[in-house]
Amino acid sequence: MAKRKSFDEKNKGMHKSRKLIIDTVFGRTDNNQKVHGYESETEVKRKFGEKWTDKNGDSWEQLEAGKIKTSELGDTMAEVRAYLDKLNTCSNENCKTSQYTHIDKKLVRKTGLCLDCLQKQEISLRADGTWPFFEDYKITKNKLGYIRDAKDKYEEALSGVKQEMEIVTQEGKVEKWTWDIDIEKVKTDIQKDIDGAYEAIELLVHRKALLEDKLRELNHPELIK
Repeated sequence: MAKRKSFDEKNKGMHKSRKLIIDTVFGRTDNNQKVHGYESETEVKRKFGEKWTDKNGDSWEQLEAGKIKTSELGDTMAEVRAYLDKLNTCSNENCKTSQYTHIDKKLVRKTGLCLDCLQKQEISLRADGTWPFFEDYKITKNKLGYIRDAKDKYEEALSGVKQEMEIVTQEGKVEKWTWDIDIEKVKTDIQKDIDGAYEAIELLVHRKALLEDKLRELNHPELIK
């Protein structure tokens, strides 16, 4: 039987880097070998709301979704507060309202102006003849939004309507339902609604553009939104 070679004999021609890795894996390193690496910070399970400072001097806070730097948290909260303040603050730079009521806040979120500033705006627009066009512009925008939503619902209904449908019950059973109607007629009617919606949208978009031109002509581009 051939004599079994020693570990050193088998690995005599092996590259030093590869040999070092293998020796380290099998615990064959000696005191002269050096393994370079890094010491990681021990992962500590933190409680919700807990704050701490790591070895680099960074401050952290544990949130429900995970940890976050205190500075980043402060910036995020500041942005949120600024956004909420904007939603509840009258956009009129000369606003004199010191304390907003529930109606004021509701109008600010809808129109950008508190009740007092909105009334003053209407009086001013009526005085220079802009109000009828502005009112028409707002109504046109509302109609456009409504028709677009309706079109989306019609298209969704058309893609889902079938003569036979499978329904999964709360018990997990699959039931097949067959409509006792002319499904092709239903599809045709829905398609007509979709076509009508597209025609209405085209007309409303054109009307909206004409009203925007009129508002610019009357020196009120700020009303266009």
